[in-house]
Amino acid sequence: MTGSLDAGAGPCVAGLEAPLREALERSLADRLAGRPGAELNLDNAFWGAPAPRDLGEALTRLGPTGVNVVVRVFERIRDIDPALGLWGQIRYLRNVWHGGSAGFKVVYAEPAAMRERLDGHLSGPDGRRLVRDTVLGAIEHQRGTLLRSLRSHMAPILRGGEPRDADTWREVHRTDQEAVHLCVGKHEPRPPELDDIHLDWRSPVVGVNEATLRCRYGLVVSLVHWAQARFGLGKPAFPFQDIDERIAARAARSPAGRAPAEWEAFAARWRDARWRLATRGSEGAEEALRWLRECEALEAALAAG
Repeated sequence: MTGSLDAGAGPCVAGLEAPLREALERSLADRLAGRPGAELNLDNAFWGAPAPRDLGEALTRLGPTGVNVVVRVFERIRDIDPALGLWGQIRYLRNVWHGGSAGFKVVYAEPAAMRERLDGHLSGPDGRRLVRDTVLGAIEHQRGTLLRSLRSHMAPILRGGEPRDADTWREVHRTDQEAVHLCVGKHEPRPPELDDIHLDWRSPVVGVNEATLRCRYGLVVSLVHWAQARFGLGKPAFPFQDIDERIAARAARSPAGRAPAEWEAFAARWRDARWRLATRGSEGAEEALRWLRECEALEAALAAG
């Protein structure tokens, strides 16, 4: 980054909340030890590189955006369940992603217990609820393509039955806003693609059918949500990634020591701040957006001469 590397995520690991840090440490330690079921843990950190030596190195390989996604998912689960019974059912974190949604694949300690706990959060602090999807609401998280899933699930859709491959629960809090979505596969052996926890950037849920205790969806917001989740249309900015890419692009264009002084100063400040912001979850992401606006303004000023 403009000629100098930052210290990575290592110095910020101790600042993670203990339950999150312990789950990450367990995921890495058990993969390094070769424990059964741990072979995909923190998978991004192993892609194209030797095994990470410690959690700091593993998180550094996830990148600030990946770390921030993990923290934000943890925050939402903690806010729904301050006792952290839900989080305690997460044995391992696997690969992390971001795009039209953002989250990570998981291994649950006891899937049946996780289902029971999820069903137990029909009410929660600050009005937050976790409610089961209908078959249509869960259809994207079944096995196979969407069209194949629709065909194979047509009977349960028509009779109001249950999803065949994975049960899913949505946070019911604010329509058309960010919300957590939890998926629990129904069959053994467990296909790894079915168990995940992720953020939907625009929740399609408008309420709860109190008779069936299933989600109710708004038509327009459901279409917007589907297009975003499926194709990334209207996905939010990812400021950590965006700023890093802008700095890297300018560094590639400018010989060492030849970038404008104000740009070098901004890059140095960002280098010192980005991991700290990444580990602060939603609050850090909001602050990183302000850094992105500053970066854009500085680029425009430099381009104008």
